Amino acid sequence: MNKYFLLFVFGLSILSLNGQTQNNNLSLNDAIKVALKQNPELIAARENIIGAEGRFWRGISLPSPEVEWIIEYIPSGSSLSAYSEGTLAISQAFEFPTNYFLKGSKFSKEEESAVQQYALKERQIIAEVKTSYYKILAKQSLVRYAEENLTISEEFFRKAQIRYNVGEGTNIEQLTAKVQLSEAKNKLDIAVNELKTSSAELNYSLGYGNDAYASIFSLTDSLIYNVYSVNLATIYTMADSLNPRIQIAKLNSSIASVEKSIAWSSLLPNFNLAYFKQSRDGINDFYGASLGVSVPLWFLFDQRGAIQEASANESISDAILLQTKNEISLLAKNSFIAYTNNKQQLKIYIEDILPQAEEVYRTAIKSYDAGELSYLEFMQSKQLLINARESSVNALFNYNKSIASLEEIIGINLNELEN
Repeated sequence: MNKYFLLFVFGLSILSLNGQTQNNNLSLNDAIKVALKQNPELIAARENIIGAEGRFWRGISLPSPEVEWIIEYIPSGSSLSAYSEGTLAISQAFEFPTNYFLKGSKFSKEEESAVQQYALKERQIIAEVKTSYYKILAKQSLVRYAEENLTISEEFFRKAQIRYNVGEGTNIEQLTAKVQLSEAKNKLDIAVNELKTSSAELNYSLGYGNDAYASIFSLTDSLIYNVYSVNLATIYTMADSLNPRIQIAKLNSSIASVEKSIAWSSLLPNFNLAYFKQSRDGINDFYGASLGVSVPLWFLFDQRGAIQEASANESISDAILLQTKNEISLLAKNSFIAYTNNKQQLKIYIEDILPQAEEVYRTAIKSYDAGELSYLEFMQSKQLLINARESSVNALFNYNKSIASLEEIIGINLNELEN
């Protein structure tokens, strides 16, 4: 098992560099760093955090004070300077003091929510980059196998022609070899085009547009078979405590609770404090002050409606939190099952199917060259090896993709759970 596994990994490592002509290298970690730095969605999410900080300061700020200069008792026909009474007034309105603590709590939680929104987008982008990176490696492997298949098909088409010309082969054998050669060319074209598409997907995840950034870099990492000792209970626990969507739903529920308290606080009075500096008949030594208090006279309408709406929003947020937890639990379970199934499938291919298919093909070559095997029987062994190789690569890709999906859901890399 170890021999075949090492050969398999070594082959894929070589394939990850196949066809690259540039000296620039791009590891998976480098690709993630590039995406985190310049992916437009992450840039927007970072700016949203800054915006949330600004909303916090705006939310707890007092309204602007008012300054008034009032002159009165001006005789008719006289200029404004002939006033008898002048008043300089400075007034400041403010809500009941506890409201500012409540608003500060609300906007602080909204800032935390913006941070979690960034974390959510970050996990999504990392999963996208990993999947695109793995897909390129898988497609490079398939291109390599398609090239090998084309070389073999060309060789056996040449042999079939020779056998036919010397009377040892049939026309059916020659025609079949020709069809197989055409199919091999077509499969190579498809594999090359799929590789280009995968490169474009990575290019997009890195945050680039038309410039073909990814296509000029050699991917230095390879698809490998890492096995993690995780269980479903641990996945549930980590998802509940780390998944950004759950954290956002928790914060929204908490915000709704604070907004309900703010709605109840609307029954408390608002205040308006003013200071006056006055002059009258040329004497400037007068001053005054006032304190205004709002009376919630229409509480049966305005405040009652606000409280009713806030209570409903709190219940809605609690329901959304429960729904989000249930959804994440379902996604975690499905992702864990997919991870387990892909791990089992990959193990079967590495330990059983692929080694046997390679042995069958090696035996078939010798038997065909010795005239002990018909061409159709040889093609069956060849097709068996092609299918085994392609399925092995796809199984390895699906396995690594399922790991990326699982990490996105639980909000942490699996190798961090191993430490």
